[in-house]
Amino acid sequence: MITLIVPTRNRAHTLKLVAPSYFSQDDVSELIFVIDAGEDDTGAVLTEIARYHPGKRLRILTNEHRLGASQSRNVGIAASSNELILFCDDDEHLEPGYARVLSRKLEELHAGAVSGRRIYLRPAETKAQALARFGSGLRPGKPFRPLLCEYVNGARFAGDLALPVTNAIILTRRSLLLAFPFDGHYARGNGYREETDFQMNLFVHGFDIYVTNECHSFHLPLSQVRTGGQRTRPLQRLYWSVHYTRYFFGKYYTRYARRIGLKAPRWLAVAAFALFALYRETLRPGLHGIALRALTRRRPAAERLPAA
Repeated sequence: MITLIVPTRNRAHTLKLVAPSYFSQDDVSELIFVIDAGEDDTGAVLTEIARYHPGKRLRILTNEHRLGASQSRNVGIAASSNELILFCDDDEHLEPGYARVLSRKLEELHAGAVSGRRIYLRPAETKAQALARFGSGLRPGKPFRPLLCEYVNGARFAGDLALPVTNAIILTRRSLLLAFPFDGHYARGNGYREETDFQMNLFVHGFDIYVTNECHSFHLPLSQVRTGGQRTRPLQRLYWSVHYTRYFFGKYYTRYARRIGLKAPRWLAVAAFALFALYRETLRPGLHGIALRALTRRRPAAERLPAA
């Protein structure tokens, strides 16, 4: 059986929308929510949802002081009772069968960790519409940028793919999490790389990480997420992304580069990432909006999604 762990802080409003999909997962017998010194009614919301799923064990743990998402995951791991651990974010739906598919893939692929594909919902878009839009990816190109150590979420690929890192909604083993715990250093700002750190720790120790097209998670639109790292200002996101990437590369870059055969020095990787992050936070949003509007205008009216 599987334990599902969700770190959360003041996200009762999103958990009302997404948590029922956690309780409905096959093979998940235990759900642990770690409230990181939150102040809203998260506990009451989860208790009410759990009433409709009496076969599931709900545990709500509360940090007296704010620890951050990484340490909150460690708190949940220490309290878990199953060997298989599924992590989820508190603003993400899970497709029915997500946990069961990943459990099968973990065994078949002899993986250290495995995820499904993540789809970012648009405002007013249903999950069925999002799945049809996404397919096996949204654009051509490689699904991983080695120099930046960045997983390209929307890249097109089929089947199962081995990569150094994937998205945050992973299934792994408790024994590995105890051997390679989450790093609490990523507690400030937007926590960039906090989930990637664990995956990279597995990768540099010889474990394989996979992403599969056989199951999906659905991230809520930004309009439904009022708090958290996504709501920080662009310059703040830029600062913390570069800050944490320097730390992350300092820990892993030499071993990571050796395993994938990357010859570039670490300073060049950090510089390249800083330029990429600057583009991502300043130029790309505008270019993406222009492209999306142009695509929408070219679609027949019957295929267009409802306005937000």
